[in-house]
Amino acid sequence: MTTADAVGTTVRVAFDGPDGRAVLEAARRAADAAAEAEGPPIETLAVGSPGTVHLPLVAVTREGRTAVHRSVDPNGAASLVSLLADGDDDLPVDGASAVVDHEPEPDDFPVGDGPLSAGTRRTLRGAGWADPTTFESPGTLGDEALETVSDLGVRGRGWGDARQDEPLAAGWRDARDADGDPVVVINGLDADPKADGDRLLLGSLPGRVVAGAVVAASAVDAEDVVAVLPEDDPVVAERVRAVGDRVAAVTDLTVEVVAAEPDYMTAEHTAVLESLEGNDRIEARRRPPDPETWGLFERPTLVHTPRTLAAVERAVADPERLDADAADPGTRLVTVVGPERRTVELPTDTSLSRALVAEEFGKEATEDAGGGDLGETGPTEAFACVGGQFGGLTRDLDTPASAPALRGAGLGTNGSIEPFEEGSGGGCPVVVVGRRMRVAREENCGRCVPCRTGSVRAHELLREVYAGSFAESRLRELARTMGRTSLCEFGGDAARPLATALDEFGGYLRAHADGRCPAGVCDP
Repeated sequence: MTTADAVGTTVRVAFDGPDGRAVLEAARRAADAAAEAEGPPIETLAVGSPGTVHLPLVAVTREGRTAVHRSVDPNGAASLVSLLADGDDDLPVDGASAVVDHEPEPDDFPVGDGPLSAGTRRTLRGAGWADPTTFESPGTLGDEALETVSDLGVRGRGWGDARQDEPLAAGWRDARDADGDPVVVINGLDADPKADGDRLLLGSLPGRVVAGAVVAASAVDAEDVVAVLPEDDPVVAERVRAVGDRVAAVTDLTVEVVAAEPDYMTAEHTAVLESLEGNDRIEARRRPPDPETWGLFERPTLVHTPRTLAAVERAVADPERLDADAADPGTRLVTVVGPERRTVELPTDTSLSRALVAEEFGKEATEDAGGGDLGETGPTEAFACVGGQFGGLTRDLDTPASAPALRGAGLGTNGSIEPFEEGSGGGCPVVVVGRRMRVAREENCGRCVPCRTGSVRAHELLREVYAGSFAESRLRELARTMGRTSLCEFGGDAARPLATALDEFGGYLRAHADGRCPAGVCDP
């Protein structure tokens, strides 16, 4: 076979951390060596994750077929490219986690029928496949964009968004009409250890996130966008800066990237403003006024998560895809926490169970997420924490992924499902709620009494269960007080695991007080 006859191959190296750079460079050196030896053409591309955490990932594509290799080191990447350089038409499939046949020139990562195939890929389209620094100017801006977002009822997504679970348009109008120069803040701290959606978007599709910020800025006449990113995420920051440079070249907007400490409390939407202003003590602000009228340095401020802004970009790009009559139109990103940790995208009218594969939530699950409804979501001993660090505990995953449905079921909306099976991996509801209440106790800002004192007392009472005392009425009172009277969403959300544990697993708490763990995990 001559070089002219050789079939071109594309090697994509997916990473979002510094270790991925070495893998990319190893692949490029091997490709350069092949070119010098007049081997077949090999193109290497740096991309973000398609949704998995098993990075660095190397995807080798040739003639409508892709072999996916996960958790690749530099030597492994060089070996894969060297095999391609031999001129063999076969893909290097030995050791691949998946081999997928697809259209010759797809615009998205070929997920096949694996765990990433759950739901749809609308917001995630292009993740793990396209150049992360690509930016396309939105076609709809200003008042027209505001009316589109308003008519569709697009809601905020995730902890750290000023319009968490609420329609965006009202806040945008407040910022537009307020005195002062508006600013848009991308709250990208992504500090919930159970939800990866924001970091996935910033690492894989920052152009989509920033495009959503451009839409928001145009709707409120803002000239500044500030992207707040974790200080320990240099690759993500580099990609966002590259997108910001492209935005500055085609618009009058300035995109500034600021690093901040990625702890859970700082990601609260008013606390992140305190961090940006350089305050020594980071606390949630009292409201009103809300940030839309009195925000960063007293300016009208929109504070949105990457998930919200990506949803905005998708909504204005193709509004016909959304049902304006739906309570929560569009899709939501959901991270499935476990050995096969991944982030998928579910339409909001789809059951949460569609995010899972067989055996992932109870032994009776019979069909994978790509094939259809899981039906029964497992035996009674299986349960899950839904909605992030402070999600709700449930045995039922047949709840739709929309914010109103999740909240109505007492579950969280921060985009995660952490399945537990009794007797494995700490699968005891008492352990799960205790750990989350300890986080609330240790990480709250301390400004309001219901959260500061309530989390301490609730954690103490949960520990006393192991000593034989289950103060159920007192725990319920604490959950109600925290949920209803805390200054910010931290305290309100932190009450959720406790409230749902009392409602769904009160028998487990009583059994522990009697010296017995029904799950077989604890030693009361």
